[in-house]
Amino acid sequence: MGEEERRLIFTDEPSEESDVVASIAGKRLRRCVGCVRCLTETPGRCVIKDAFPEISDRMMDADVLEIHSEAFEGGFSPMITKAVERLSNELQAFTDLGGAVPRDKGEVRLRRIEIVMRGVPEERERFESDTTKSLEIGPIEKVSFRYV
Repeated sequence: MGEEERRLIFTDEPSEESDVVASIAGKRLRRCVGCVRCLTETPGRCVIKDAFPEISDRMMDADVLEIHSEAFEGGFSPMITKAVERLSNELQAFTDLGGAVPRDKGEVRLRRIEIVMRGVPEERERFESDTTKSLEIGPIEKVSFRYV
């Protein structure tokens, strides 16, 4: 019998941390600074010292990542936007971008990302297209969307 699917719910809402929930509510999370060190020096690992690297490790160890966010204007809430930008950059390390040797996709479990939006963002089609382009890279085989 196969191993049970690991799922991580990533949210900006206050929530009790657990094996299946990672909340960034009240945590310090900085924007990507474009240093590309996640591609060149520490492939697949952001070097910014804040709450993201620990959460990223948990993301990469899940089979499915559920990103929960309030719809905010054209997309994610500001905190989730920061995290998604950084996750996208880390996923690039599994591709030929950046001139670095790509990381082996077998080093991580993450294969699917499910976006769960509370509300519908403006320009939904563009949001879904842009988000899929930024996250369906490296080991990610599918990005899906659900609106509640």
